[in-house]
Amino acid sequence: MNAPGAAALMLLAIAPLLTACSPPEGSDEPAPTAAVVTAVAAEGSLSAAAVGYGTVVSAPGHSLIIAMPHDGAIASVDVRDGSIVRAGQPIVTIAIAPAAAAQFAQARAALEFAKSELARLERLFADKLATNDQLAAARKALSDAQAMIDQQTNTGADKAQDTLRAPFDGVITGLAATPGDRPSVGAPIATLSSRSNVVIELGLESADAAKLTQGAAARLTLPQETAELSGKLSVVGAAVDPVSRLVKATVQIAPNDATRVTLGTTLVAHVDLPALVGVIVPRGALLEDAEGAYLFAVVDGKARRRAVEITAETNDAALIEGVEAGTTVVVSGNAALEDGVAVAQAKP
Repeated sequence: MNAPGAAALMLLAIAPLLTACSPPEGSDEPAPTAAVVTAVAAEGSLSAAAVGYGTVVSAPGHSLIIAMPHDGAIASVDVRDGSIVRAGQPIVTIAIAPAAAAQFAQARAALEFAKSELARLERLFADKLATNDQLAAARKALSDAQAMIDQQTNTGADKAQDTLRAPFDGVITGLAATPGDRPSVGAPIATLSSRSNVVIELGLESADAAKLTQGAAARLTLPQETAELSGKLSVVGAAVDPVSRLVKATVQIAPNDATRVTLGTTLVAHVDLPALVGVIVPRGALLEDAEGAYLFAVVDGKARRRAVEITAETNDAALIEGVEAGTTVVVSGNAALEDGVAVAQAKP
């Protein structure tokens, strides 16, 4: 038998089967029904959260830059960047420069001369051989010489070597000293930051920052941890950073949480935005395609697509515009729905 004849016989054989599988024309058999889970849209308030990434830094006033106090060279460095130090612990030792030593010697000689000159004029004044003006000038010269000595002594210029020590417990967060270096006077040598007084510096989207005020609650999550730290927004910037394009903000954390974080750690912050009032639906009801956000409302037993606008959302719920309170919406089984499909509540 040729191929066309075999194909014709095959179609004749399966035709009754196809007829049996199709619903009879004009049949009253109901169309298939999709099983879904529904919920009712309700009036309420929703507090969404602004999300930002932050860094743990020492609180303002609790970080100190240690600078080169006088002319000299770095003789030794006793810490490393990131070292934990105690109050009084050596940080660097400075060998005084010959010129600085000579200046101190000159200042000390000037002080001794001023003392002897004042004593001489006081004797002359007692014998009425010196005037009040001469005596006052000698006292002024002694005061100036003493001030010069005090200033150089305070900077360590009176010693061959001067050891700079930590004024409080903290962490070395910036070290710019290497043995043999000769930094200029006033140049930063190290930065000491407190570990017990820390804040979180955040970057927030400008739209979110504009809605926030001081005191807003913040939840902070450390990397690889599920536990949260609590805090409050203490500062909200009023300008966009030109590099990050974010608004800077600061979160003050509870003192007992400060011991759980390390300076320089990056974490995620969720800062509560002001609550908004409107129609709330479960987050699972929302879908999105090229036309935008939408959901399926149940009307007379059928799924009806409704375009919506999302005003605020959390992980669990969303505040929307586009449906009224009391509307039944599909929250599960909606991904494959089409407009007009009959739906029924899924069995537990």
